[in-house]
Formats: sequence, C-alpha cells, structure tokens
Amino acid sequence: MKFGLRETIFVALLMSLPVGAWWFIFRPQNIRNDEMIKQIEVKQEKLRAINQVTGTIGDLQKEILARKEAVKYFQKRLPNEKEMDKVLQEIWRLAEENQLTTKSIRPLTRSGKASLAAADGPREQPIAVQLEGNFTGFYKFLQALENQPRIMRIHKLQLATNEKDNTGQVQASFEMYVFFEQEGKGEQCPTKS
Repeated sequence: MKFGLRETIFVALLMSLPVGAWWFIFRPQNIRNDEMIKQIEVKQEKLRAINQVTGTIGDLQKEILARKEAVKYFQKRLPNEKEMDKVLQEIWRLAEENQLTTKSIRPLTRSGKASLAAADGPREQPIAVQLEGNFTGFYKFLQALENQPRIMRIHKLQLATNEKDNTGQVQASFEMYVFFEQEGKGEQCPTKS
C-alpha cells in the first residue's frame, strides 16, 4: 500500500476529528461542568448553613416555650394589686407567730423609679417594717418570709441591740418589696361611695 497525498489528507482528517471534538465540544463542556460543580458546592454550603440555623430556631422555640412557662409560674406567685392588704396581714401574722412585737408595718408610696417593669406589667410595692423581739424569733420570721409563695425582697435591713442588755432582744427595721401584678389599664380599683 502506497501512501499518497490523498491518503495522507484522509489520515490527517481522521486524526483531526478527535482533536477538534475535544477542542470544540468536550473542553467547553468540561469548563461548564467545573463551573456547575463549584456552584453546587456553594449552594450545598448555603444549605448546610440554613440547616444549622433551622436547627437553632427549633432550639429557640423550645427555649421560648420554657420561658413562657416560667413567666406563667411566676405570675401565679404574684398577688393582685387588690390583694396587697392580705400580704400585709400575712407579714403581721408571721411576726406574731415568731413572738415579735410589731411596731409598724406600712406601705410606702411607690415612685416611678421603684417600678421594675412597664406600666402594665408586674410592679413592686415597698413596705416599711419595724419589729422588736428575740433574735431567734426574728431569724425564724425571715425564714418564714422566704418560704412564702410571694416574690419578695428585703432591702435596707438594720438590726440594733441594747448593748447593756444581753437577752438577745433586737430592734429590726427594713424595707421589703412585694412584687404584684398590676391591674389592666382602664380598670379602676373599686371605691366606696
């Protein structure tokens, strides 16, 4: 077999077909495939981030529900604004049970600064208390206050003893703050006519 010009051109054409196909078809397709793979990786990374955030949102929803339950629990422990006289009677009763002499239990006026919450939320009522009696009784009184279902805090506690007398008698004065649920806006406390 003789290779002439015609056969050489034919072989060259046959060899150029795969090279041309690679250059004009496969090479651009590979470039597009690489770009698509990069886009897929970017989108998969975004999906992973979204899934992570979505998982966090589920945890936040559980946390919100738990906080709402805690708020309901504490709201049950708050007396109504109208029940503050019962709280004062309870303080008086606890003092008597612990053999303390009640010198004074009186509500103080609330200032705007004393309020911890917005106008329609829970508030605190300051109460000035002065007691006399045995220190052990006063200690038991404080423990009884702590075990009350009400939310209270004691502020500015002052204890004084008679230095000449060693009987354990103390004079205590303090301010206590009782938290209560304020009546809704527009509601008025009933007044006697």
